[in-house]
Amino acid sequence: MAKVTILNEGKTIEVPDGSLLSVLEGKTNILFACKEGVCMTCLAYVEEGMENLEPPSETEKMTLSTLSGPDAEKARLLCVTRIKGGEVKIRLP
Repeated sequence: MAKVTILNEGKTIEVPDGSLLSVLEGKTNILFACKEGVCMTCLAYVEEGMENLEPPSETEKMTLSTLSGPDAEKARLLCVTRIKGGEVKIRLP
């Protein structure tokens, strides 16, 4: 089992290895609207453990390309992000 810590909420949630992080829906305050990686309601910043996530899809890359600033490289859309295993710490905007 992988672990996802939502720093803003002080919660750590176990999720199955290889799952999409949309499994967090209903367990946190993260909103999941489109679930296709285009609306950015599930935007989060990975503070630790980026290596434990699958690389972003082309759709996610295109959506995230609209972001700028120092945290842009930490940004991921949780509805389409898959965790390989291990631990990931995220911060919500």
